[in-house]
Amino acid sequence: MHRLWFVLFFSLLFFFHPSIFAQDWEKLDSLRYAYEVSRTDSARVMTLVNLSSEYARFDLPASLQYAEQSLELAERSRDKELISSALRNAGFVCFFNGLLELAARHYYRYLEIRRALGDHEGVANAMINIGSIKLQMLEFEDSKNHLLKVLDYMNEHYGLELEDPGPLSQLTTVYNNLGVSYHNLGEEDKAIDFYQRGISIARRTTGQERNLGNLLNNLGRSYDEMGKYQEALDAIQEALDLRILMNDKQGEASSYRTLGLFYSSRDERQRALSYFYKSLGIAEEVGVLSLKVNVAENLFKFYDAENQTDSALKYHKLFKEYTDKINKEETMKELTRLELTSQFKEREILRKAEQKRREQLYYVAGLLMFLTLIILALLFFLANSRTKRLRLLNQNVQLESENLKLEKQNLEQDLEVKNKELTTNVMYQIRKNELIHEINHKLLKYSNKLNKSQQEQIWEIIKELERTQDDSIWNEFEVRFHQVHNDFYEKLNQVNADLSLNERRLCAFLRLNMTTKEISSITGQSLKSIEIARTRLRKKLALTNSDIGLSEFLMDI
Repeated sequence: MHRLWFVLFFSLLFFFHPSIFAQDWEKLDSLRYAYEVSRTDSARVMTLVNLSSEYARFDLPASLQYAEQSLELAERSRDKELISSALRNAGFVCFFNGLLELAARHYYRYLEIRRALGDHEGVANAMINIGSIKLQMLEFEDSKNHLLKVLDYMNEHYGLELEDPGPLSQLTTVYNNLGVSYHNLGEEDKAIDFYQRGISIARRTTGQERNLGNLLNNLGRSYDEMGKYQEALDAIQEALDLRILMNDKQGEASSYRTLGLFYSSRDERQRALSYFYKSLGIAEEVGVLSLKVNVAENLFKFYDAENQTDSALKYHKLFKEYTDKINKEETMKELTRLELTSQFKEREILRKAEQKRREQLYYVAGLLMFLTLIILALLFFLANSRTKRLRLLNQNVQLESENLKLEKQNLEQDLEVKNKELTTNVMYQIRKNELIHEINHKLLKYSNKLNKSQQEQIWEIIKELERTQDDSIWNEFEVRFHQVHNDFYEKLNQVNADLSLNERRLCAFLRLNMTTKEISSITGQSLKSIEIARTRLRKKLALTNSDIGLSEFLMDI
């Protein structure tokens, strides 16, 4: 028996009054102007929310358009407070457009944000509205379970003995909708228990008169279902008295209809008929089509049961007329809902595509940044490695330079030592030759006192000494000179390859910076012969017209 004829509460619900439907164009123009001149996202979003609320009074599709526009702007701002305000308004507008799934989706997102912000009242508000949406979708079990979780949450954060009117109003809504859920699940005892809890809170809270009337009316219907007729009558009558006092015409018409059904089921025909007429008159006055359909149907059934065909036909025609109107309105609403749903899905697809595109852009940008960092790191590493290599190379060059310098110094020292050794040896040979010359001179001097045979023998000794001495001196000199100046003759050949052996020897002596006298002592030649040989050598070495000394030139080779 899933009949949702009981009054539901929606935590954002404002109750329409005929005067509200007057289009306050001045206020709407003021809001539109405020939107145009707004400079901050916060002001623009809240202005769009207000526009959506105003249009909800008479143009729900326009209200939904402004609601979605406010949500898009809030999303771009990334301000969680703005986003949650826009989501709450969008959920409310979707609910009254009959877009229940979209309304639930908005409220689930609103719930996540309020939970992240630690707003307990906002979380409770979102959970209550989600439960109301599930109830409207006839998902009674889900609605019951969800609303019980709301009670647990409110008990955890507030306690159920409340004084704050805000949470009290929310708690009244939870108790009423839990009562409706349990009634439709066939658990009337629990339904009545929750109605009574809600009534208890509404009685001691200011501003809860309308909610109290609805709770009493729902309670009366439940008592009637259980056969507790007096309790049902008391509750329905109290609801009627309260609604008359508040001048709640729609509620008053509903109470009269409820009383008509109550007395009709008791076979008190005239009293039932009286209440049906009162309900229909007020329903026609306030223009509540759904209530007119219900009352016209009840009057048709009443007269049909009484076999009053004329009256039955009259109210059947009226019922048919109202039903056609409501079906037409429902058809238009359904078409509007389908169109809005289609538009929403298209926008959702575009939004997801745009979000995916942005995510891809972020991914590509992140990847490029990551690759750039890697490249920069590699370049830094390579530059650092190159710097280290260059530093090491420079150090190696410096070390090699120092080694070469040391080697050069060592070679120069070795060359100097060898030159000294060679010079010492040459001087030794010179001294030795001088000594041999002295001996030969003495031998010649004393040979005059000897006979001819003895003189010939002495001459033979002198010649043998001179010949042997010359060869040994030169051979030893050649060996030692090559050890010290191994490439001298090669370079000399590059200057002039036509030099004779004696000229080459003279070059070697001059390379050692020997004087003409010293050369004469070694070679046994006269000073004049050596001077002539020097002049001839300058000519062969192309130094005749040059200021460069012969010894200087040869020492640079």
